[in-house]
Amino acid sequence: MFKGFVLSESLKDPTVLNAFDQIRVKVEKHPEYLPKPLWHDFKLKISDKSIRKSLEIFAKEMKKGWYAHFWNKTTLWVVLPRKIFRMPREKVWKSQEYQKCRNYAAKHGVEKQYLNFWIED
Repeated sequence: MFKGFVLSESLKDPTVLNAFDQIRVKVEKHPEYLPKPLWHDFKLKISDKSIRKSLEIFAKEMKKGWYAHFWNKTTLWVVLPRKIFRMPREKVWKSQEYQKCRNYAAKHGVEKQYLNFWIED
């Protein structure tokens, strides 16, 4: 089982979130990001069996400058516009795949401050 976070504001069509098992939705205030100062952070769960297909949906719908991420005990998946990265779950993000992900994300408008992926069990 994978858990993950997707902001509805990050998706071209946020209604795709309706097809997934939601653990919770948290509203975050970001007044510095006008005209969208409220973000709706969906924590989802996705089965191991359907993770890849689900991530492909999010990669297709992801807007430039945004990402989503999903994890289990050993693996982290990061979804960016039209690209998915799979890497080992690390305490300190150093893997080669993480570096590739970070570079791709920077080229697609994701701010560096958001690339230390927050994971909760």
